[in-house]
Amino acid sequence: MKNQINLSIVFILMIMLGCTQKSAPVGEMKFPDGSVQHVVIAKDIKWKPCPPNLPEGCEMTVLEGNPKSKDLFSVRFKTSGGFKMPPHTHPKDERVTILKGKAYVAFGEEATMKDAKEFGPGDYYVNARNEIHTVWADDGTIIQITGIGPWEANFISK
Repeated sequence: MKNQINLSIVFILMIMLGCTQKSAPVGEMKFPDGSVQHVVIAKDIKWKPCPPNLPEGCEMTVLEGNPKSKDLFSVRFKTSGGFKMPPHTHPKDERVTILKGKAYVAFGEEATMKDAKEFGPGDYYVNARNEIHTVWADDGTIIQITGIGPWEANFISK
């Protein structure tokens, strides 16, 4: 009985003293010592090829965070040619701003560009999680996506 009481006291003390793992709140940026601002200058962006799981015709850059981690991130995609992101879903809401060019978004597994809504510079939309959508983008379009990771594109198999 005495051992059970001692274990209970230790357990309560652990909780009270915060022995649980602590992490920064989602979306809270970790600034290096002495830094008060994170800056990305557009002309200095280094574009890289999109990951191989995405269609050809896009480059990307990570502005903030890590799209593969469970935290806030912002990325930009730049398209070339007749870019098409086939029907897919995301496990979390996706916030999109069109910075340059035009993008077209249609919902449903059989959606066509004829069904798509057109978005241009300055336009913003949110794609709901798990909703099937297709994206087309004109040559030179720049799209910025902000979300909570990990970001995934789950393509619909036919």
